[in-house]
Order: sequence, then C-alpha cells, then structure tokens
Amino acid sequence: MSRQDKAKMYEKRVENIMNASQTHLVVATLLVTVTFAAGFTLPGGFDSDPNSTNKGTAILIRNTAFCAFAITDAIAFSCSAGTMFIYIFMADTRRSSKDYAEMYPLLWKLYNDAIFLQGMAMFVVVIAFVSGMYATLAHSAALAISVCIIGCTSFLIYFWVYFRGVQNLIRIEQSGET
Repeated sequence: MSRQDKAKMYEKRVENIMNASQTHLVVATLLVTVTFAAGFTLPGGFDSDPNSTNKGTAILIRNTAFCAFAITDAIAFSCSAGTMFIYIFMADTRRSSKDYAEMYPLLWKLYNDAIFLQGMAMFVVVIAFVSGMYATLAHSAALAISVCIIGCTSFLIYFWVYFRGVQNLIRIEQSGET
C-alpha cells in the first residue's frame, strides 16, 4: 500500500469516527439532560410541609428502590457527561492535527472509551427508570412488578442487537468484504 493510499485510508477512518461521534454526542446530551432533570424531580416528590423538620427532602429517602434510583441516575449522568467530554476532546484533537495516521490511534481509543461509557449510561438509566417506577408504585405490587419486567426487557433487546451486530461483523470479516 502506497503512502498516499495509507493517508487516504486513515483520513477515511478518522472521518467515519467523527461522523459517528456527532450522533453519539446527541444521545449523550439527551441522557445528561434527562438524568439531570430526574435528579431534581425525584420519584415521590419532596416533603413540602412547612412545619416539618424534613422540609425539602425526598419523601421516599428511606425506600430501597428510591436509593437505587438515585444511585443509578447519578451513574447514568456521570457516564453521559464523561462521554460528552470525550467527544468534545476528540473534536479538539481532530482540529489540532492534520496527520490522520498520527491522530487515528488516539481517536479510536477515545471513541471506544466513549462507547463504553455511553453503553453503561444506557444500561443504568433503565435501572434508574425501573427502580424509580417501582418506588412510586410499591403500593400496587402487580403494577410495580409489571413495570419492572417490561423495563428489563430492554436488556434483552440490547443484547440481541449487540450480538446480531457481532455476528454480522464476523460474517463480513470471514467473507473478506470491507
């Protein structure tokens, strides 16, 4: 492969990563927004009794499902915010260098780190949703359990999509397609 062909190959790889990163950044931004809002509009609400010593605190603070909601919401927020930071750093890295072969390994590593964090955020935001719903629906066990089961089916969808993608990549690699 000539030097010029290698340069074009790395340029194409960098452009593909940066194009995908734009879409992923939108998803990360939406998740940061949603998890931030969920942190202030807590399931069950706040104690608003003006005579209470607990005024302004979460009503469900002692509920285990609520605690799971708060922790997973914070994890989802942090992972998505970290993802956003990585994508912004990637854009700055892309602007600071014109040598695609030099920047590609760093961009590829950052991209994979961002994908991992975003996947983690998507995973725990489902847990936050399910635990928040369970905390507020605890008085109706059948409804609470139904919501948990329906919410957890998203994990099956994630794994199905992931493994289908891996199967397709293996098929493409074995056939020699690019």
